[in-house]
Amino acid sequence: MPPQSPVAAEAGAPARPAGRFWNVPNTLSVSRLGLAVFVLAAIAAGWYGWALGLFLVAGVSDWLDGYFARLLGQDTPLGRQLDPLVDKVIICGAFIYLEAVPGAGVYPWMVAAIVFRELIIQGLRSLMEGHGMAFGAKMAGKLKTTCQCASISAVLLVLWMGDAPPALVLVRDVLTWLAVALTLYSGGAYLRHAAPALRREAARGRRTGDDA
Repeated sequence: MPPQSPVAAEAGAPARPAGRFWNVPNTLSVSRLGLAVFVLAAIAAGWYGWALGLFLVAGVSDWLDGYFARLLGQDTPLGRQLDPLVDKVIICGAFIYLEAVPGAGVYPWMVAAIVFRELIIQGLRSLMEGHGMAFGAKMAGKLKTTCQCASISAVLLVLWMGDAPPALVLVRDVLTWLAVALTLYSGGAYLRHAAPALRREAARGRRTGDDA
């Protein structure tokens, strides 16, 4: 058995088996990645009803992904990175495409904040998992993803309806602003969570360099 990573040992994170790639949760994640192509293509073509329907199917697939991972005991380090990565592809892609649609209520700075946060946290997740430290989703991250999905769904619904009632437009805007706020808040929470382990690893690297 290979030695456990020093970071994982200090954090008390138990080593987990790698598992096989084509288990049920990973298969659903890869299928959802393919579905993302059709969601973005539908947005680009202006088929907002189709885009909404496909996006909701992707959301159900995301829920089933986590459900089967728990039910079948197939939670693996690869799956913990693949599932949120696919979510980020769909969500960031949808926001990027919707920002270009007039009247969508999505602004460039919102998209920049969301994409920047997702890239930083995904890179941090890969680093921590690479050191054998579990870095699964926290409650703030789950709320963020739920709100992002609700925002995209509301935007697509308003675009599909064409002449949506003002109350629905207001709900769309509230969800979009809330999604951005939760995106930034949850990003800060993840960084605070990882900071002690990162400081220990940086200090260890400096000591190793001095010893050399």
